[in-house]
Amino acid sequence: MSMDRREAIKRTAILMGGFAFAPSASGILQGCTPQAGVAWNPQFFSEYQARLVTILSDVIIPSGDTPGASDAGVPAFIEEMVSTIYDQDAREQFTSGLVAFDEMANNHYDSNFSDLDYSRQFQFANEQNQLAIDNEHTNQHGTLFFFIMKELTMLGYFTSEEGATKTLRYVQVPGRYDGCIPLEKGDKTWAT
Repeated sequence: MSMDRREAIKRTAILMGGFAFAPSASGILQGCTPQAGVAWNPQFFSEYQARLVTILSDVIIPSGDTPGASDAGVPAFIEEMVSTIYDQDAREQFTSGLVAFDEMANNHYDSNFSDLDYSRQFQFANEQNQLAIDNEHTNQHGTLFFFIMKELTMLGYFTSEEGATKTLRYVQVPGRYDGCIPLEKGDKTWAT
């Protein structure tokens, strides 16, 4: 059975609902939400870090039939989460993981991640994702960063208006509660 990338992202988002990184849950509860269309001027990230976060989030959730991560304001959301919700240790872990991720891309391709063409960015991110899955319990620095980056990207995306209304099924005020609604092939998952 073949599954397209968007379907895999949606299913992963559902599964990650129970495994959210604690600061991410705290950020949502404190009101951190992505805002599309807002010009983002990084305050915490350097220009280099902001560019890398933007490109990597767009590789994780690219635009296509639905808006991508940047379209939904995810890079600014990630900066807000890291700068205001994370403690100093978690901030340093994220930013050093970002630098390490770019250094690994440079070692692999002799080029910074942001300077690679999209197919190589996708290939490298996919390799890092698989390493993160394979090394989930070893807590290696690079794999932990990729898990956190992917989680922040999906959290920001699926809590944004664009992600909730254009990628997921969304009913602003449902008329009644239906506890068990089957999904047919091709159906969108419900926004909560």
